[in-house]
Amino acid sequence: MKVVIVGGAHAAVACAIKTRTEYPDSEIVLYERQKSIGFAAQNIPRYLLGHQDFSYLFNEQTKAQLENLKIQVFTQTVVVELNLGVKKLKVFDLSQELEEEVTYDKLVLAMGSSPSLPLAQGYVGKNFFIIKRADEAEKLKKFMQEAHSVLIVGGGAIGTELAQVMSSRGIETTLLHSSSHLLHNYLDEAVSDRVRKSLEESGVTIFTDEIVHSITEEADEQSARKSSHIQTQKGKQFVADGVIYATGFLPNSFLVAEQLDLGDKGAIVVNDYLQTSQEDVFAVGDCATTQVKNMKTARYLSHASDALRQGEIAAFNLRKPQRKIPATQSTYKFILGSRHILAVTGLNLAKAQSEGFAAAIVSIRDVVVDTHDYVDSWLVYEKKTHKILGYQCFGNVEGIAEQADLISLAIQNDMSIESLEYSDFHFRTTYNNPQSFVKRLADEVRIKER
Repeated sequence: MKVVIVGGAHAAVACAIKTRTEYPDSEIVLYERQKSIGFAAQNIPRYLLGHQDFSYLFNEQTKAQLENLKIQVFTQTVVVELNLGVKKLKVFDLSQELEEEVTYDKLVLAMGSSPSLPLAQGYVGKNFFIIKRADEAEKLKKFMQEAHSVLIVGGGAIGTELAQVMSSRGIETTLLHSSSHLLHNYLDEAVSDRVRKSLEESGVTIFTDEIVHSITEEADEQSARKSSHIQTQKGKQFVADGVIYATGFLPNSFLVAEQLDLGDKGAIVVNDYLQTSQEDVFAVGDCATTQVKNMKTARYLSHASDALRQGEIAAFNLRKPQRKIPATQSTYKFILGSRHILAVTGLNLAKAQSEGFAAAIVSIRDVVVDTHDYVDSWLVYEKKTHKILGYQCFGNVEGIAEQADLISLAIQNDMSIESLEYSDFHFRTTYNNPQSFVKRLADEVRIKER
């Protein structure tokens, strides 16, 4: 069996390694456009904070390690054409400028995503940044060494983390977000308000409900130094040394747009076995749809941990469908500077209600003994059954993201808060209230539903 994998990030590497394990005699070929494989864009904020080793941006698997597993890896190689009907593709070697036609028995599409750039008038210059690739991270780090100010467009996961990074480096940071509250795809408004307060306390200036109308770059006549200008649809003007666009991602599915079924935001539709509308073609990671727990339809979701799961499970199913992928709970951890951690899993209240649940939300605060350290927790649940639908926590205590992992498992198994309430957890000697956080949340649910 010849398996061709298009892409070289999380999902592709995971799929290649698992394919070698499950099918030792298979021929595995991986094509990646970049110079290296395994680039982890999630590590860019930490790299910008001052980590000197550039290899930190990459996963531990290298091209040489995959080749030791007898996986053929071609970097700086672009797939320029796919003909799924005859199981052929054309690849172009960027370094040698050579084109080649390749055949396959099974094809795994792990083509990732590209930054979403909303339409705006004007011209963008050298100090306009999008953050997805390693070379873009390098350019931004060089910019930070000279910049005094920056405009960040987008208050989602990337924008909020980058805002904290920039401000912590003494750069005057302004964050523009199109929605009424930050991280609106992940958080309920009360939780978002905590994140906003944390960013503002660290020096970030935030404007919500602002949509970019135009971007221009102008040179100062005296210093010849260029500045970036943004005008919003409301007419507000902003000026800084540079602009970072952090408005999310869209799937790289254009090569197969006329050959495979596409879904939310143009992502490739897959079934529970990661098969596309052609059974010998699989799609994993950022280019594929994802089934989210307690949501009626599959969604486009850019999520690293899902990419790893999808890559491995697709490998199991290459020869025949045998292992279904569980729905995701969309579990995330965000590090906001050196002080705060945010973790989420499942649906926020707004999403739960939009999916037809009669849902409600409760919250608690845990405080560490003799300190000002704390963890705030919010639980979204179904009112009639007390089934857990989502969880969000925010605080400055190390390890709080593990609470989201626990709740993720509970959501996956359709558990109620009471079914966790008296589970055997360690005695929390460091907290003012040693009862488990799930016990305290269960109490709050009962009080609210009396």
